[in-house]
Amino acid sequence: MHKGLIAGVALALAMLPGAVRAQEGEKFDCVVTSVTDGTRNSIGAAMAGGGDEASREALFKQLGAVADDCVTRHGITAEQKAVYFDYSLARISREWLMGDIAKLGLASVVVDKALDFGPGGANPDLSGDMTEDQIMKIVQAYIESGVDIEKVDGVAWEKVGAYAAATSIYWNKRKQLAF
Repeated sequence: MHKGLIAGVALALAMLPGAVRAQEGEKFDCVVTSVTDGTRNSIGAAMAGGGDEASREALFKQLGAVADDCVTRHGITAEQKAVYFDYSLARISREWLMGDIAKLGLASVVVDKALDFGPGGANPDLSGDMTEDQIMKIVQAYIESGVDIEKVDGVAWEKVGAYAAATSIYWNKRKQLAF
């Protein structure tokens, strides 16, 4: 009986990190999974410059209500509330832009590698304008991946830039969320 109890406790402890990671995942996913595909598409399009100021404001207000619900549901601190909203907005925008630039024949992974975005990456802060060096890294990475950049129009480049900005915010805000 004693061995069975010890084995049960050991199994429960072994599963704990996975359960904690699952709860963290739910916190990170809450806003994204709580809004409709239509809302995610509208937010992505708005962040890429679509719509007017009033429609964007209404979307942000709607997203704010969803984020507030997730904050309450998951016990996210008041200090992290604004960071959580920014993270969620950036994540939705990033995922939409990823799909949108893929439709244009451009891979988002090229930008990720060029600017070192990712869980262990440098994740440069692009909350201001991108530097000429950063822009050239992206252009060069696309050339090296076989893209004829002469055939990429200005709208596509704007979406690539918006993707880079959203990805920067996504990774930097995620790092700030210490769940």
